[in-house]
Amino acid sequence: MTELPRLPFDNPGIIGIAPQMLALQKEGPITKVRTAGEDAWLVTRYDEVRTLLADRRLGLSHPDPQRSAENAARGFMVALMAGDDFDTERPRHAQMRSLLVPRFSPRRMRLMKSRIDQHVEELLDQFAAGTPPVDLHRALSFPLPTMVVCDLLGVPLADRERFGLWARGTFDQSDNERAANTFGKVVDYITELVVRKRSEPGDDILSELIAEDGGALSDAYIAQLGCAVLLFGYETTIVRIDLGTLLLLRNPRQRALLAERPELAPAAVEEILRLGVGGKGSNALIPRYAHSDIAVGDTVIRAGDAVRLAIGAANYDDRVFPDSDLFDVTRVKPKTHLAFGGGTRHCIGRVLARIELTAVFERLFRVLPDLRLAVPEESLRWQEHRITGGFDEIPVTF
Repeated sequence: MTELPRLPFDNPGIIGIAPQMLALQKEGPITKVRTAGEDAWLVTRYDEVRTLLADRRLGLSHPDPQRSAENAARGFMVALMAGDDFDTERPRHAQMRSLLVPRFSPRRMRLMKSRIDQHVEELLDQFAAGTPPVDLHRALSFPLPTMVVCDLLGVPLADRERFGLWARGTFDQSDNERAANTFGKVVDYITELVVRKRSEPGDDILSELIAEDGGALSDAYIAQLGCAVLLFGYETTIVRIDLGTLLLLRNPRQRALLAERPELAPAAVEEILRLGVGGKGSNALIPRYAHSDIAVGDTVIRAGDAVRLAIGAANYDDRVFPDSDLFDVTRVKPKTHLAFGGGTRHCIGRVLARIELTAVFERLFRVLPDLRLAVPEESLRWQEHRITGGFDEIPVTF
């Protein structure tokens, strides 16, 4: 019997798709693979991934929880996304979205944009005034999204540092005890904040949720929603700022064009989102379980089967994106990438993430035109043990 390919696949670079992933994509849209805890169907081609993202027969919850191979970190993530119970996933997730989607209204996004622009300008001024080498991750990538999520939830900016430590711990798949301990701290903090905001409301998401439906939502449920916004609302954006900077440093002509024409920043952001796959691809696989049988071509995914939707590989599919591995801010009407997922679980914060990334990349290389790595790129370390992946340090000079 032929041994199944085993995820994660080795990747010689710190950015991009593993060669084995692309080889499987050429062979067909779907194949069986082995993961750390279970066998799964790996879907790699754009059309099939996009279709399955919208297929309601796929869910986060395992139809038979006793067979689930989730670690503590992924278990917390699934619970926050209302995907931890097969019988209630659909109505609970619908309720969650009905409460959170209005919180990311166009009005709030307009208000957030001006604050984000101010945050970026202040951070870049401090960055430029520093003595190189400077850690880009600590100076820009980490503080900006944490400031933004503090603004969203009405959290004191002084507390932003601890959020980073908590998120890193909660999403650490290598240490179940640490994940449980840090997740407990997040829940306790947000719960205390909800209690305080019942008597001291502000212009923030938690205060709006407290007032929702005449104050009918419980503190525990509001805290759960707040934890979801906190933990999912900034870690992935941190990762994208780091990856986007590295992609632009790899592509000096595109970087120069962007510095000359900052109006190209939105297009650059879309390329960063499309191409921003780190290490072995830990930030570019969406896990699902089949809730009933699903046919993909000649293959039938059976109810209960694990599925991995390779959004990273789909975004590198040459059938959809010609010269897919090229970073090109002048692509003509490219198809929509899948970095934010799709279907009923399409990322709620995608507009906000785009605002943050655009604010960064329309300014970064104008303020620091000589920005470059202070260490060889191969010395950077992608954190495979975290669900979101990411770097802890990116030394740069200028």
